[in-house]
Amino acid sequence: MVINFLGNDYFKISSGETTVLVDPENQRSVRGAILILNTVMPAPVEEAEDGPTVISHQGEYEVQGIHITGWSGGNEKGTERTIYKMEMEGVTFAILGQITKEPESKIQEFLADCDVLIVPSGGKPFMEAGATAKLVRQLEPSVVLVSFPENLKPLLKEIGQEKCVPEEKFVFKKKDLTPKAMTVKCLSV
Repeated sequence: MVINFLGNDYFKISSGETTVLVDPENQRSVRGAILILNTVMPAPVEEAEDGPTVISHQGEYEVQGIHITGWSGGNEKGTERTIYKMEMEGVTFAILGQITKEPESKIQEFLADCDVLIVPSGGKPFMEAGATAKLVRQLEPSVVLVSFPENLKPLLKEIGQEKCVPEEKFVFKKKDLTPKAMTVKCLSV
C-alpha cells in the first residue's frame, strides 16, 4: 500500500489498481480513483456520472470491497465535518479530516486501535499539538499522518518522538505495522 500527501488534508491511498482520495482539491485531480472521501461539506469535488464514488456524509458504505463508516465531526460556520473509518485490504484507517476539537468518546472507541490515523495538528483553526497528542495516545494507532503539517515539532515533543524525517511517500504492508506504535510519519508534498 502507498500513501502520498498532496498538501493541506489531501491524501492519495493506493494499492494495485485501487486508489482512494481524501479531500482532493479539485475535479481534475480525481482521474483513476475509485473512491473519494470528502471530510468537509460543501465539498470541492462532487460525484460525476462516470467518475469515482464520492462519499461526503455520515453513514455506512461499501465500495469495491472497501468498508467505510462516517460520523459527524460537527458543524461550524456552515461547514459540516465528517470523520471516517475505512477498512481496505485488512488495514484500518481513521480519517479525521479538518476537525477542530476532540471527537466524542463513542467515536473514539470505534476508531481505537486503527492502523493508520490521519489527523490535523496545525493549530488554529484545527486541533493544537497537545490535543492531537492526547487523541493519538487514546486511539493508539500504528502510524500517524498529519494533515496541515505547518510545524510538527510541538506534536513530536508531546508524543515523545525525537525527529521525523520527511518522506515522499509511505509504502507499507499490514505485516509491517507495529500495533500501538504511534509513529508519526512526515510526508512531503
